Amino acid sequence: MLAARDRGAIRALILGLLSLPFGLFAPFAIWTGSRSLGRIRRSGGTLTGEAAALLGLVTGIVSAAFLIFGIAYWWLAS
Repeated sequence: MLAARDRGAIRALILGLLSLPFGLFAPFAIWTGSRSLGRIRRSGGTLTGEAAALLGLVTGIVSAAFLIFGIAYWWLAS
C-alpha cells in the first residue's frame, strides 16, 4: 500500500518558496511546515512528504531571518 502525502507538506513548500521574494509569507511557512512535520512523524509511516515540509520550514526560517535583519538594518541606518 502506498503512503499518502501530507497536503500540509506541499503547502509549506509553496509558502516557503513564496517567502523568499515576499517575506510576509515566512511565518505561515514556518507554522505550516512544523505542523506538517509533526503529523508526518506521528503517522507511523502512513504519511509522506517530510522533505517538502522540512524544506518549507527551512526556507521560511531563512526568509524570516533576512526580513528581521533587513528591517533592523533599515531602522538603524535611517
